[in-house]
Amino acid sequence: MARQATTSPAIRRDRGRPHRSLRAALVAVSLGLAGCFEVDATLDRNGSGTLQMTYVPMPHATIDSDKAKFSSPHVTVQSITASDKGTVLKAAFDDVTRLSTAEGFRPVTVRREPVGNGERLRILIQNPKPVPSSETGPVSRFAITLPGRVQFANRDAEVRDNRVVWRVPLEQFVSHRFTKLSVRYAAAGA
Repeated sequence: MARQATTSPAIRRDRGRPHRSLRAALVAVSLGLAGCFEVDATLDRNGSGTLQMTYVPMPHATIDSDKAKFSSPHVTVQSITASDKGTVLKAAFDDVTRLSTAEGFRPVTVRREPVGNGERLRILIQNPKPVPSSETGPVSRFAITLPGRVQFANRDAEVRDNRVVWRVPLEQFVSHRFTKLSVRYAAAGA
């Protein structure tokens, strides 16, 4: 079912400078505070790649506003569609370390660094206002297919050959300032 493209008066009025509550809500969704989300990404040897993210859209969000939010000179939105699980974003990036140039990915910092005969990928997801929580909730899933065999992954990630999957409970996002994901993998051909 396709959503209608509409723009609320509040969004029209603040075009060019994000409204404070809109920015806070965006960070909340980016961190999974409004519910679980799923990311499936593929990283190529040169640092480019693709991703598919299923998320809960912001109230009053439109396909056009989400497309603008997740686009930048380094991130190209291929499609945004509604599904029974939420909104599904498909995008390509030319450099995974520049993913945060898109407003929707601003809380995410990605670093790549050579390690021995391989590479380490570190993903840092920021929560600017952590709140202590012991309440259990949904689990977000991050999956990445890498250009080489996985040698190590933190946070008890599931590893199968060149694919790693992390599952992060909602309460960890809510109560911590940062969520760190790290994976080390072999260079292609090693």
